[in-house]
Amino acid sequence: MKRPDFTVRVSDFTTSIEEWDRAQRASRSELPNLSAEQKDVARKFGITEEEYARSVLAGRYGNERMNTRAQDLGEEVQRIMGTFGDGRYRVVAVTAEMFKGRWVVGIEAQGRVVNVAIPRELADDVLDSHTTDDLGKLKEKLLSALESTEAIERR
Repeated sequence: MKRPDFTVRVSDFTTSIEEWDRAQRASRSELPNLSAEQKDVARKFGITEEEYARSVLAGRYGNERMNTRAQDLGEEVQRIMGTFGDGRYRVVAVTAEMFKGRWVVGIEAQGRVVNVAIPRELADDVLDSHTTDDLGKLKEKLLSALESTEAIERR
């Protein structure tokens, strides 16, 4: 199945314990080559280049996970908006803002983009549990944001 076409941005991400452990177990051949700047940072922190490379690899794993979650969230939002029946909304971007504890979903509505902030906790619940309650909360959040934007535009 073809994935929807929207932009994914991960402005910041976290590395899970599992990703850290995976990077620690990776063979040396899997480790990224460090730039001169990264090697300098390793020296300043007093760690070996291999240790630093493993932390870079763990970061890559975390980034990959966040990109996948962004894609999955965008697809879920698009599916929910399809239940609105009129097809006038389309996801154009999903941005991870984990330091702010949220995802921002850009939705094209009537020729302009509306940014809807979705709390990280709600997105995690939707993506991990898929419960009717969580999906309902997300749908309410989307409807509220889109209706508010349309009301503001009519003023």
